[in-house]
Amino acid sequence: MATSPASPPSGSGEGFSKPPASDPCASGHWSDLPVDLLHRILQSLELPEALAVADVCKSWCCAAIAAGVPCSCTPWLMSWSDKPPHELEYDVLLNNCKWQCPMGCEFRDLVHAHKTYEVNLPQVAWVGASHGWLAASDNFSNLLLYNPFTFTTIPLPPITDIGCVEAIYDSEGSIVRYRLGKHKESDAKFLGRWFYQKLVLSCAPSLGGDYVAMIIHSSANRVSFASAIEGRWRLASTIIQDSSDRYADCVYHKGRFYTLTMYGVLEMLDLDNPCEPRKEIFFTERNTENPLVFLRFLVSTPWGDLLQIRFSRRVHRTKRLELKLCKIEVENNRLVRLRSAAAAAALREHAIFVGQNHSVCLPIRDFPELRSSCIYFTTPCLCNDDHFPSRREGWRGVGIYDLQNQIFEDAFPSCERGYSTYLPISEVWITPGL
Repeated sequence: MATSPASPPSGSGEGFSKPPASDPCASGHWSDLPVDLLHRILQSLELPEALAVADVCKSWCCAAIAAGVPCSCTPWLMSWSDKPPHELEYDVLLNNCKWQCPMGCEFRDLVHAHKTYEVNLPQVAWVGASHGWLAASDNFSNLLLYNPFTFTTIPLPPITDIGCVEAIYDSEGSIVRYRLGKHKESDAKFLGRWFYQKLVLSCAPSLGGDYVAMIIHSSANRVSFASAIEGRWRLASTIIQDSSDRYADCVYHKGRFYTLTMYGVLEMLDLDNPCEPRKEIFFTERNTENPLVFLRFLVSTPWGDLLQIRFSRRVHRTKRLELKLCKIEVENNRLVRLRSAAAAAALREHAIFVGQNHSVCLPIRDFPELRSSCIYFTTPCLCNDDHFPSRREGWRGVGIYDLQNQIFEDAFPSCERGYSTYLPISEVWITPGL
């Protein structure tokens, strides 16, 4: 397995990347390359190589920041450590946890599947990715957005805005622990490793103006949101008390956020109400019809369709895993299953990426290295652990499903690294520029 180092500038303070204090190229000539030439070079590079350029010297780092995101927007697979540290925090209800991410992460692309790039990123607990930004939990379990291309960090509102979380202070007034409800407490830096299950942005913060961040949290029982302008977390929806259902995914579609539960309940959330978000439930899919569903995803397509992807186990079958693609007709309150050829045609020469990222649907004409009518997936935090498959049943954690041929394949067959097939997750698709 080929490995290439590609590291952004070393960080300080909270561990986030900044231009190097010393300039190793100050006495040489490479640092004197014209800025316009550096920009042309950077625009021809892929993500890890651009990060490596930024690590050479101060002038190259400034050029990389000014150049911004590389032109290619092909998704990269970002992986962090598959070795747990000594300290691990669990959520009792979902047995859900995240390991602390070390500085070293690995990036792989689908074109050179055998090649691995090592990238130094901040030491935080990664939550996911949306519109080219990584979401993470810091040392006080507050969420933040980090752009690995420009090294920009955007702090999101504090976790104490969320009604179920209360800070506990020491004698000097510093937060040391959090109280959840009446009977549960967690260390301040560990709570964020399992409290957040997914984050989705309405658009990229770099576009300017207002944007909304929506999170699924609290053992997948709650959905909260925060707008850049308002700057505080507000509760959007909760699972009915005493229900065994959990949220499975959320997506931004046609100006609204939609959520989907593991039992197939679809909610549309209108966040424009200044007092309280308005929620509409469009249909309920009976769980008895799909008792072995272990993953669900929502996908908003460029042509305006809202799709549901459903992974399930099959008992006493040769093929133990099954993927179903459905079209959601919100106006008619219908869920229409698309079979084989119809499912492939429904993607209109596009490829879909799902997992711990916000779902992405990319046209093959702009990304010829991708395969048409295929779904690229990673293992997310949000899953039905009662029915989650094992490796013996064919689950590989990171893979491709071919809708036309109805088969599961390895996304990186030559990779020696063992991908997470269950919790805690350690991979996410990140799409530059989205």
